[in-house]
Amino acid sequence: MHATIDAQFTVSLDPDKTLPLATLAESLTEIQLEATILKEIVRSLDERLVEAYCGEKHARGNGDRRFQRAGTTTRTAVTTAGEHEFTLHHVKDPAATEDDPTYFRPLEDLVEFDGQRIYQE
Repeated sequence: MHATIDAQFTVSLDPDKTLPLATLAESLTEIQLEATILKEIVRSLDERLVEAYCGEKHARGNGDRRFQRAGTTTRTAVTTAGEHEFTLHHVKDPAATEDDPTYFRPLEDLVEFDGQRIYQE
């Protein structure tokens, strides 16, 4: 499974001044680059997994696919990259038996969240 992130950053520097490296590093920390990348990786993986189960988003009907999109929920987690709010998709399995869940989040088969804990190790 691959996650694709397209990002563009513009850095403007005054050519008449010398900028300390620490100041440049601090500016990257202020824009929370690690948190942004993590959030986009999770979003990309979530969308790809749901699309694999349910087909393309906003497609008419579900064709012969077994699974259906079933809304989203917000999940908050705190990691070493900061606090994040993820919007995760649910998938419905209309053919589920008593032993299988009717609703599930495909991302949780690939990325493990530490239960309902907000602080993730």
